[in-house]
Amino acid sequence: MFPPSFAPTTTVFPSPEAGSLASPTSVFALHHQPPKASKNVLVLLHGYPQNHTLWYEFVASLAPTGVLDEWHIIVPDLPGYGQSRKEASPDGSHSAHCKRAIAADIVATVDHLVGPEALFVVVGHDRGARVGYRMAKDFPARVRGVCLQDIVPTKFVFRQMSYEIGRHQETFKSYHWIVLALPSPLPETLFNGSTVFFESNIDSWTGSRFKGKFTAAAKSSWVDQYLEPAVVTGALEDYRAGASIDLDHDEADEKAGTAAVLCPLLALYSVHLSRRFDVDAIWKDLGKASVRSVQVGDEQTGHFLPIEAVEDTVREVVEWMKAL
Repeated sequence: MFPPSFAPTTTVFPSPEAGSLASPTSVFALHHQPPKASKNVLVLLHGYPQNHTLWYEFVASLAPTGVLDEWHIIVPDLPGYGQSRKEASPDGSHSAHCKRAIAADIVATVDHLVGPEALFVVVGHDRGARVGYRMAKDFPARVRGVCLQDIVPTKFVFRQMSYEIGRHQETFKSYHWIVLALPSPLPETLFNGSTVFFESNIDSWTGSRFKGKFTAAAKSSWVDQYLEPAVVTGALEDYRAGASIDLDHDEADEKAGTAAVLCPLLALYSVHLSRRFDVDAIWKDLGKASVRSVQVGDEQTGHFLPIEAVEDTVREVVEWMKAL
């Protein structure tokens, strides 16, 4: 699905200096190296319930823009998804899968593939966008710019899950946030050996134009990964961290005055997300440098912007990157 220049790599952690959040981890990633030496690095982070193959259409559409001639491109499976593996925190804290730890894993992957001095641009979708937001906050000296696709910060989603706000409409839209965050072993028992829940999530979040039209190899890679118990655990730990330690870290940022990112921020979102949240206002409050917030696609576009609105998404990202 990707050009031959995107070579598969695996980076194993932790290193001795990884710190208290370290957990045995291996990160699978595709790495494209430009034909000439370059310091430009672009990192593409997928979300749930997918893996690195989310970006197949996006990468194909980048080729005519010249980005592949000038940029390293790193496309990992987030730890716990796809071919990447990460052990759960033995103390039950979910710290191994918190966005801070995953962000550090991705930065270490960049260090391994390109070098520890490399600055990079992060483009993230869904859970990958949450990792990207954390990367921009925790590694301000390394992140040149961050593009966040079809999300608002975690607390806004949980806050909207209320009878007082729409009689729990958001709870029903984001029910998977609750189900996947439930304590072990109930979710593991329900989901191990079955892909029905995950395939249902993909289908229900796909816009009418693309229903049944994803490349078969891509969709099967998203669905079939959940036949691996380790991937089920990875997704569950991701959401358990999102409902606990990630919120602790975000609240600490707010108290410290560090919730806003210092680098340029590009927020792309679907019309459906804009009906649930004031996306423009939320992200403009969370960027200290330039903030650009743009709706992409149309009524028939669902959640998976890098595929469903690939032309709009690539155009916005490439134009934004030129100014970084």
